[in-house]
Amino acid sequence: MSDEHLPRVTVITGYYNRGALLDRTLQSLLDQTYPNLEIIVFDDCSPDDTAERLKTYAARNDPRLKIIQHESNMGFTRGMINAIAQASGEYIAVQGSGDVSTPDRIAEQAAVLQRRPEVGAVGSHYDNVVEENGIVRLRTPNADDVTLETLAKGNVFTHGEVMYRRSVYDAAGGYRPEFRYCQDYDLWLRMIRLARFATVKKSLYKRFIQFEGVSYAPEKAAVQAQYFLTCQRMAVKDPEEQERMFAVLKEKGPDAIVPKTDPELQKRVLRNCLRLIAWGNAAQAERMAKNLNSGMQRSALAIIGRVFSSPLMSGPRDLVFKVLGIQAA
Repeated sequence: MSDEHLPRVTVITGYYNRGALLDRTLQSLLDQTYPNLEIIVFDDCSPDDTAERLKTYAARNDPRLKIIQHESNMGFTRGMINAIAQASGEYIAVQGSGDVSTPDRIAEQAAVLQRRPEVGAVGSHYDNVVEENGIVRLRTPNADDVTLETLAKGNVFTHGEVMYRRSVYDAAGGYRPEFRYCQDYDLWLRMIRLARFATVKKSLYKRFIQFEGVSYAPEKAAVQAQYFLTCQRMAVKDPEEQERMFAVLKEKGPDAIVPKTDPELQKRVLRNCLRLIAWGNAAQAERMAKNLNSGMQRSALAIIGRVFSSPLMSGPRDLVFKVLGIQAA
């Protein structure tokens, strides 16, 4: 198929206060081998130097690149909705700020959507990377046989590595601004009713762990868990009950559906704490543990973090890394 007949792909990446990470992400997108590409970057009114850095890219006059500068902060979800409204692509690819796509990522995923019209969204294998200590962990999810029932038990994508059909996005109702976090999971749970999902079985994406990000920042992670569990619980309800729960979310927020004391939320916070310890950030795990109700769990995590981080534990730590498939520098 000639270049001009390839479906147009729009990649969208949004930034807030991550100017220092802009270059590696944008360069990975500009290095894509796929020819029919539009790249939309939005700056959500960052107080750092993101806007200035974007001006240097605008000066290149690359026809693939479109820069959107928000005059006020609107949040990631609304930023995505706004960017997609301005996108010209038949396929939409998401790109996390600070992350890196391999040069063939867009070509590989677009080929799946071209070849398989029943597929509405496609992800890939990816590497989790912690720059501070050189830890790398290959993740190999498989969305090929996902159904609504299995997806409602856990997310099969991480958002940043996904490409989806614009037509399926529109038919599902798009992102919903009421979901401050987990807007992707909410979308997937509606899209899976309309189309199949797929995964490219090779690593096409490097996901750099940002400890100030939603998944790991102590003040954000518990709220993210509330939205995640809200998505899960809404997905298995009948349409009328879903509408009722969505109205509650819209009016009162996720606390009204999943309180911070919810047992499932507490389990997710505990798992995040253990994950932080494994990533080598015991101090942040201890701060996140303040979201736990159990004083015994908080104390135990503090001890585990100190022991796991000790130089004397290098042997057992290496064994844990091997079991988890983690490469360490």
